[in-house]
Amino acid sequence: MSDPKAELAIKKLARLPANCICPQCGTERKFGFSTVCIKYKTFVCNMCKAGHTAISHRCKSLTMSSWTAAEVHSLTEEGGGGNDVARRTWLANAPPVGAGGRPAEGDDVNVFKRFIVQTYEHKKYWADDAGQVAAAPAPVPVAAAPAPDVKRAPAPAPVRVAVAPAVVPP
Repeated sequence: MSDPKAELAIKKLARLPANCICPQCGTERKFGFSTVCIKYKTFVCNMCKAGHTAISHRCKSLTMSSWTAAEVHSLTEEGGGGNDVARRTWLANAPPVGAGGRPAEGDDVNVFKRFIVQTYEHKKYWADDAGQVAAAPAPVPVAAAPAPDVKRAPAPAPVRVAVAPAVVPP
């Protein structure tokens, strides 16, 4: 069931200046975007929505979906969502819009898809929220375990079978 207060709140969030600019491609819409990428808590343009849905990131429509108060709160700065949070974390070290593989409005949809995979699946541009680059955890070396001292039974001797030559009738 839909929560009318949540429906109103999500529309207000979408119109905040920071959420009127798509975090991935920089597309700007005066009244915000009609789609939210649920997994990454961002308001996105239609081309970036296509990129997200192509790799199974769930997206919801502001107007065609039901929203709960908890979902709306998760899209606020306090809830760890919104486009500014994405810019400070997922896109902190990304190239400028239109350069280095980062899409710009009007680019082919495949440019959007590649960038979204690099950004969210591979964390290529990630930094913690303080703006410092988060280092990937160092691989932990696995010590080679000593071979167990197992006494094995001797292998059985090969069996030899005598085969009589085949007789072919004349």
